[in-house]
Amino acid sequence: MLINALLFTQVFCMCAAVFFWFYKSGNTFAESGSLSIICVFMLLSFIRQISFITGYSIISTCIEAFFLITSFILIFRYRSYIVNILDTLKRFRSENPISFIFLVLCFLYLAIHAFLPVPKEFQNTFYNVPDYQKSGFFSLGAVSEFSKFLPINHFILFNTFLGFETDSNAGLFCFLSYLSIGFSTYALARRYSWPTIAFTTAILVLSIPRLVVQAISPDPEIISIAVALFCILAIYRSVEQPTLLDLILLILGIFFCISEDISSMIFAPILFFLSCVVLFRRHGMITWKSILGKNLYAVFAVLPAAIFSQCRLFLSPYFDKTPWSGPFSSISFNNDGIQGALANFIRYIFESAYFTAPVDIFFEKIFKWSTAQTLESLYNFSVRPFSGENGAAQVFHLTWMPNEMFSFGPVGFFLILPALCYALLKAPRRLKSVAVALLVYFYLVCLIIAWEPGNATFLGIFYVCAGFSMAFFFPPWRFTKRINKIVRAIGCLLLFFMLLAAS
Repeated sequence: MLINALLFTQVFCMCAAVFFWFYKSGNTFAESGSLSIICVFMLLSFIRQISFITGYSIISTCIEAFFLITSFILIFRYRSYIVNILDTLKRFRSENPISFIFLVLCFLYLAIHAFLPVPKEFQNTFYNVPDYQKSGFFSLGAVSEFSKFLPINHFILFNTFLGFETDSNAGLFCFLSYLSIGFSTYALARRYSWPTIAFTTAILVLSIPRLVVQAISPDPEIISIAVALFCILAIYRSVEQPTLLDLILLILGIFFCISEDISSMIFAPILFFLSCVVLFRRHGMITWKSILGKNLYAVFAVLPAAIFSQCRLFLSPYFDKTPWSGPFSSISFNNDGIQGALANFIRYIFESAYFTAPVDIFFEKIFKWSTAQTLESLYNFSVRPFSGENGAAQVFHLTWMPNEMFSFGPVGFFLILPALCYALLKAPRRLKSVAVALLVYFYLVCLIIAWEPGNATFLGIFYVCAGFSMAFFFPPWRFTKRINKIVRAIGCLLLFFMLLAAS
């Protein structure tokens, strides 16, 4: 418990200090919350990876102690902003009294879970980084290591103290990622809606079943999702007002997006191309050259970018003459080309219509009706005769492993998918570009990876990052105040039910 308390104090103080710094610079509450959490993640990951690469854990201890002391100083210096922050929260509570209090109680419940030990069934999800005992930059020489060793941008956060090889406090980082997703969704939704609709959008995204279960039963996938959404927010900020800070945050965020999760390796290049298209089309190359040329501080971002890119991992096989397949060694590929991709697309749509195992069990007990059996019968009647098993590694069946039984719920199927399609047709160019990028990602997942149970892990980025498009889908002239309250109440009930089911 002592380690838990120390880590909580460290991370909380660092996040608070960075939050105050962003907030005093004129950023909104939601943007400050999202940026502060991911920036602290990147800082801790960078420091700890430096220690791992060099083999000296004392580096991490000393640097983190320095930043902790600096955080105390910044919090004390900016303490006058606490009154403004409390006023903002009070004003927000007065506008949304019931849902605000409900959301705060849910966050407190999740925060308590963050202190609890990691359940045994989830401890195997985390592994101890194998290279901290080694020294040298290219030190991974054994072939057997390359089949298991993965990018450690996010996993390294769970190694609290390098010498203890512990994965404690995994819940803390996953809970903060959950908060960051809520802040980012609200900040992006505000670009297209009033505060009340943006708040409803954030609640709906936070009620996605798979997201809730990852916040309660720690899974590094939620960190990848939070970082991807952070990058989209950084793109919007860079387009609206080009600054060196936002450009650096975007570049570092794209590299930091690379993790052990295969979906992040697919989405990171898409984010890069999306950034180039949107930023250069809006401001041109000359503007960004001018910003970088006038600020020599940009040089300091080169080392973190190199570390986050995991270049030492990808270049080690070249220097050591050993093969490395990384996370791709554990997946099955689609060998049926576009036909397999189309079949996989239909399978994922059917999976999206299945509202997770707990809901199916509830309907089966109460109404003697199984959504899974109904959907499978419809699939067998309408799809299987034409597609067969193209693109699939196993026979299509709506089942999940115990930690994979939560999908994306009714929000994903009834709201996010239609909202994304609507954005593709009617949205402004910026949102339309994001929609195209997300659909390209969906297509690549269908094309590259063969379908099998548990593949919902590849679509978390797609559904959560597309969630803010619901704000554009809910225009105030047809999304009245009464409808907004009803939809928000449904989102709160979904969140409450998923908290009970996932606990």
